Amino acid sequence: MQLDAVSFVVVDTETTGSGPDDRIIELAAVRVQGGRLVDRFATLINPGRSVPPFITRLTGITTAMLVGRPTADEVLPDFLDFLGDGVLVAHNLAFDRKMLEAELRRLGLPWPGNPALCTLRLARRLLPGLPAKGLDGLIRFYQIPVENRHRALGDAEATAHVLLRLLDEARRQHGIDTLEALLTFQQQRYPQYKNASPLVRLRETLLPRLPEAPGVYLFRDEQGRLLYVGKARNLQARVRQHLTAVEAHPPRLRQMVSEIRQIEWHVTATELEALLEESRLIKQHQPRYNRLQRRYRTRPFIRLALHTTPPVLSLASVLLNDGAEYYGPLPGRRQGRRALEALQEIFRLPRQNGHLVLTGRCPFAGGELCTNACADGEAEVAACVRRLLRGGGTHPLAWLEAQMRAAAARLEFEAAARYRDQHRLLARLLERPLLADASVLEREAVVLVREAPDQLACCLVQAGRPVAVRALPFPPDRDAIDALVVWVHEHLAAERPPAVYHHAETDAMQLLAHWMQCHRERLRLLRRRPDEPIASFCRRLRHGLRHLIPDRTEPDAPGASEGGA
Repeated sequence: MQLDAVSFVVVDTETTGSGPDDRIIELAAVRVQGGRLVDRFATLINPGRSVPPFITRLTGITTAMLVGRPTADEVLPDFLDFLGDGVLVAHNLAFDRKMLEAELRRLGLPWPGNPALCTLRLARRLLPGLPAKGLDGLIRFYQIPVENRHRALGDAEATAHVLLRLLDEARRQHGIDTLEALLTFQQQRYPQYKNASPLVRLRETLLPRLPEAPGVYLFRDEQGRLLYVGKARNLQARVRQHLTAVEAHPPRLRQMVSEIRQIEWHVTATELEALLEESRLIKQHQPRYNRLQRRYRTRPFIRLALHTTPPVLSLASVLLNDGAEYYGPLPGRRQGRRALEALQEIFRLPRQNGHLVLTGRCPFAGGELCTNACADGEAEVAACVRRLLRGGGTHPLAWLEAQMRAAAARLEFEAAARYRDQHRLLARLLERPLLADASVLEREAVVLVREAPDQLACCLVQAGRPVAVRALPFPPDRDAIDALVVWVHEHLAAERPPAVYHHAETDAMQLLAHWMQCHRERLRLLRRRPDEPIASFCRRLRHGLRHLIPDRTEPDAPGASEGGA
């Protein structure tokens, strides 16, 4: 019989113990057919005795909960009807079968002759390199969400999901697609790797199963403790780097690899999702071998307050909706202080109460270095600083370079080094996307990056932070474009930016900026205009995406997309 046509009945029992005189206190079963959970059976059973305290601590079932419940002689006939001619399945089937046989024997009923399948036996043969093949280990390995662990129905449902994953493994690894072949397979001898090192087991059994897709991987030790969290564009290739040529690794990495016993992974649609998930998991679990991203760092913004008298420039640890313009986030507070010092020296700004006061004319007005608006000799310094922060004008960098060369010619090498460092810092900050800008808390944008030859990553940005990420095929077809536009419209209508940006929000903004910088040659950016209706923005997005469709027949709207890096 083909596996898709088989009715599997996954059973779990909770008992007063494991001895010959112990009784069942809860029985549950889940019917699995065609790759889905289609029916459930669950009941508490009055065993006619008290529940031991250690069982209550494990399951939460108390003696009082069983008073008035049906007895085994009332429940088991209904269970046998539910079982019907299905295949009886359990994790460590020997235990559940022993307890059920004992109850049936007390009632004078025979053991049903149904085919029986043990998911523990299957796991030993299909996943020989997995150290922990108990139900907890498989739940963790397959990342199965579980409710009511150590209650019969919760465990039966978890085992049913494990069964579905193991059936996929059997098809993929051994071509097993019939019940007869599966029942024979569970009786075969399996490789135990008794003499192989843990590293060999990982290479031979788990590494081939890793997908060639972006995601996050987790290394665990023998006790299941998390050792390391990493992200990858290609999970299989990245983990392979850890597990091969170990002798060439630094001592700390060699020590980590020697402790790895389990590998888990989460596949993500895009590399950006992997970046965000890696950061979250590291901060949540604090893995011993992760040195970076263990804590949220203070990532300040440059705050430009043009609405005050006089206008001021300062550093801000959080982003507020206070009428000021924010530029950032910057890599750290030290870089922020040095950037302000450079701007102070370039534009000759006075300092007052920790702020730089933007008064007077730009020192470059009418000069040869400036080719922007201040060349007319009337520009104010505040407008020139604002233009520089928005990426316009390179005359301050040219001025720093000229000052560096002049100081070096005078043999003032300390001053030359200071100008050089200021030039490098500003050039580095201004070449990367500064995600926050004027009216940042009301602005949205869609970032498109071709992460792979056949995939387009789409990130919806609101108020500078990534709100949602989605992957599209490249080139996208019309159905994919329509689905994306609906997705963007729904998020823009539902999402609202936080009133204050703290560490978590600025960390996500920094990761987004890093991702955009890495893919700046393959990046397209479409910004929502101030006061533009959502429907109008979505129409521009649709037309912009249709530029990517080969042999398009519909005319595109002009100005549909904006390039940017």
